[in-house]
Parts: sequence; structure tokens; C-alpha cells
Amino acid sequence: MSQSPPTSRLGRITRNTSGAAAIEFAILAPIVFALIFSIFDAGWIMSQAIMLDRAVSRSSRSMQINGAKLTYADFKAAVCNEAMILSDCVKSIRIEFTPIANAADFPTNATPCVDRSIAIDPVTSYTAGKPSQIIFTRACYVVNPMIPGIGFGLSLPKDSTGGVRLTSSFAFVNEPT
Repeated sequence: MSQSPPTSRLGRITRNTSGAAAIEFAILAPIVFALIFSIFDAGWIMSQAIMLDRAVSRSSRSMQINGAKLTYADFKAAVCNEAMILSDCVKSIRIEFTPIANAADFPTNATPCVDRSIAIDPVTSYTAGKPSQIIFTRACYVVNPMIPGIGFGLSLPKDSTGGVRLTSSFAFVNEPT
């Protein structure tokens, strides 16, 4: 039995292309799947942000017309009913109302959000305001990214529980009586 020269063995190995597609797939598939799932995640988070904005706007308009007749719980329920796709909305949303008399009354700090790491939910300021008064409404909803470890979900700022803050604000003038 004669041994073939090393160059001929190398030639056989380099001519053999079986498995080349599997190697390409193994290299490219994770990148493509990460991109696709990031697009879905970004779309889902954007849809929730749009629904939150819409819900706060529509509920604030309802409050604008009804005045001080809505309680905090009623307003929160109205926002959650309008924003149909927000899961566990009542527990994951915090809403704040600030009556505005002059420019200095606008809140300067970040919108307060629910802290899911503690069991209690502190009281949030709620003042429905007087007739013909400007009310500034802010809402914060905490949502979990679908895939937090890759792509879009990885780049978002998160709280201690891994949630992303979606915020919305709306200003309106109460109708005069």
C-alpha cells in the first residue's frame, strides 16, 4: 500500500464542497434571525407606545369635557381600555396630573413609572383641576422587550426588572362650566 503525497490529499479535501452550505448557514443564520426578531421587537414596542399615546390623548379629551367627574381609578381604567394591546395595564401604568397656572408649574423631572421590584405602588398626584385650567397629563407604562438580549431590545435603557419605560404626555384645558 503506497501512501499518496500530501498535496494530493489536500487537493481532495479542497475539492470536496459537501457541507459548504451548512457552514454558511451556521455563520449567517444567527445574524439574520437576530435582525428579524429585532424588527419584530421594535415594531411591537412602537405599537405599544403609539397605543399609549392614543389612549392618554383620548382619555384626556374625555376628562377635558367631563371635568373633575373622573377619579384617578376611572381615568386609569379609561386609558387601559383605550390601549387594548397593553398587557397588565392597570398594574404597569402610572399616570400623573399637574395643574398649570404658569410656565414654572410644568414638571421638570422624568415621568414617574411603576417600580415593579417593590410590592407597593406609591400615591401619584392627581388633581383634575378647575374649569378653564390647563392640566398637564403624563403617563408611564413599563413593558418587557420580547427579546431583551439581542438587537433592539439590547440597546434600550431598562429598569432594575428589565422593563422599558414608554412615556406619553398630553396637555389640555378643562371646559368652563
